[in-house]
Amino acid sequence: MRKSLQNSRFRSRRGGVFKSAVALLTFTSALGVLGWMLLSPDALELEIEARTGFPVDAEVLVVDPFGLTVTGENVVIGNPSAYGGGAPLMEIARLEMNASLPAMGRSEIWIYDMELYIPRATLVVNEGGRLNLDAFAGRLFADAEDGDPLPFFAEKVRLVVDELTFVDNSQIVPRSRSLRVSLDTELHDLEQSRDIFGPLFELARRVGSLPVQ
Repeated sequence: MRKSLQNSRFRSRRGGVFKSAVALLTFTSALGVLGWMLLSPDALELEIEARTGFPVDAEVLVVDPFGLTVTGENVVIGNPSAYGGGAPLMEIARLEMNASLPAMGRSEIWIYDMELYIPRATLVVNEGGRLNLDAFAGRLFADAEDGDPLPFFAEKVRLVVDELTFVDNSQIVPRSRSLRVSLDTELHDLEQSRDIFGPLFELARRVGSLPVQ
């Protein structure tokens, strides 16, 4: 009886050690894929700029690596000189995201839920016909070495946008238009990172008449 109890305790301890080892392996694997997300806020801003080419400034930008939650307040994504500088691409008043750490260990992005509240956004097509939002969204969740997009899935995203400005610098005479869109939409089962901003791309095509693919 005592021997059976000792074996049971041993198996329990062994199981606990195994689970801890798996958790550690998953965590360290995830660090290799998107370890930049676990940097300090200032370093994280610089890393996002280095990866995307868009300057970032945030009042609050915090990543909890264990639950893999991201919280941001008053995050400003600037427009680089290639898009005329000027007004920011996005002024994000609030960002909340919960993602899968095991998926990161597999070199994948899996978002459980995400909420973005953007009071103002400025979508700019540069002289070469490239949209700033497309460039930013395509580079944010890409492989740091070859630039290829990582496998991506988002279960639920809520996107709230108050005001939009459209600027088309690809024309001989640049065009600009601002409007209040009061967008509040919930998106499900997204398979590309740019799909997070799908409603903005659609607005750029329909309302802004921008040459967006």
